[in-house]
Amino acid sequence: MHDHTSSYLLFSDTSGSADALFRHIDAALAGGAKSLLLLACAANGFTPAALNARLRSLPVPVFGGIFPQLIANRLLMTRGSIVYGLPTVTTIRHIPDISAEDRDFTEAVDAFAAAIAPGSTLLALFDSAGKRMSSCLASLYEVLGDNCRYLGGGAGSPLTGITPCLFSNAGLLQDCVQIAALGYTLNISSGHGWQKFAGPFLVTGAYHNVITTLDYCPAFEVYRKVVETDSGISHQSKRFAELVHTYPLGLEKLDGELSVRSPLLQSGNDLVCVGEVPLNHMLYILKGRQANILATARACVQAATAMGVGKHPALLFDSISRPVLLGEQFATELAIVRAALPPDIPLLGVLSHGQIANNGETCLEMDNKTIAVGVVPKRGDAA
Repeated sequence: MHDHTSSYLLFSDTSGSADALFRHIDAALAGGAKSLLLLACAANGFTPAALNARLRSLPVPVFGGIFPQLIANRLLMTRGSIVYGLPTVTTIRHIPDISAEDRDFTEAVDAFAAAIAPGSTLLALFDSAGKRMSSCLASLYEVLGDNCRYLGGGAGSPLTGITPCLFSNAGLLQDCVQIAALGYTLNISSGHGWQKFAGPFLVTGAYHNVITTLDYCPAFEVYRKVVETDSGISHQSKRFAELVHTYPLGLEKLDGELSVRSPLLQSGNDLVCVGEVPLNHMLYILKGRQANILATARACVQAATAMGVGKHPALLFDSISRPVLLGEQFATELAIVRAALPPDIPLLGVLSHGQIANNGETCLEMDNKTIAVGVVPKRGDAA
C-alpha cells in the first residue's frame, strides 16, 4: 500500500510475495527514485532464485535486508516488504567474507574509503550469522572514524546460519557487511535499559561469539546457576530457553557503559552469543524491567529528535528480543517512538539480531537487545 500521508516514495505490503515487492519497486522508479532501500520479512521466504535476476536488472543502487520482522509506523509486520525510493544516489559498498579467519578487514575498508564522503551517515547492514562482526566494525571505525555516523542492524538470523539476506544490485548476498552512505545526515541515539544483576565475571575462555569459561569455570554453568536461583526455573525446563531474553550479558566498556550480548544457545558447557565476546573482559549478567526498557525507548527517541525532525523517514533498529520481554507493552514502545515524530514523517524499522548506533563519538560496536533511532534533524535536511 502506498503511503498517502506524505510525498515520499514509500510502499509496503503484507502479502510477502516477490511480485508485490517488484510492483512497488517499479512504482518507486516511476516516481523518480534514485536509490532503493528494500526491507523484507524472513517469513516471505525470498530466495536468490526468485529475486536475483530482477534485482540485477534494476537501474539504480539497491540496498537493504531480510529481517525477522518489520515496522511501518505503529504496525509490526511479520510478513511483507517495504520499499523506500530515496531522492538521492546512494553510494554502496560491501565487506565480504566476514566469517573468514584470515580476512583483513582494514584492507577491505581501505579499498573503498575514498568513495565515502566525509560527514556521511552510513547505514550498516550485516549478516547476523557472520562470526567476526566486531572485528569488522573495529576496522571500519579505524579507517573512517568519527568522520561518519553509523546506524544499522543484523539481517538474517544466527539460528538459521549464514543465508542470503542482503539486497544488492548483484542479487541477495550473505556473510558480508553492506555499507550505504546516505545522502543526508542522521541524528542517532540508542539505549537498552538493562541493569547489572550478577558479576562481574572475567571472560577467561572465548573465541568469536562463543564463551567457554567465566572465572575459569564452564560458562553455561555460571550462567545457569544465576538464572536458576533468581527465576526458580530449572535449565531442564522448556521455559529456561525463554529466560535468555530476560537475562542478557553485558560487557563493561572503558567508559563504564555496557555493551549487551544475547546468549543465543547452549553448546555443552559453552554459551553461544550474538556477536563476538573478547577474552579478559569483565562481563555481567543483566536483568531488565519493562518500565526501564520503555523509559529507555522514550529517552532514546527524545535524544534523536532533540534538533527537530527533517523531511526524511525516521529509521528504527530494534532488537528482536525486546517484544519477547515487553509482550503486549511492545506496542507501547512503538507508540512512544511514533508519537515523538511529526505526523507527516514516516517511521521505518526492523527487528534485528544486533544493532549498530554511533554518532561518530566513540569506537564502533555491535549491541544486542537495544533500540536505535536515526532522525534527520531540521538543519540537516537534504535539498
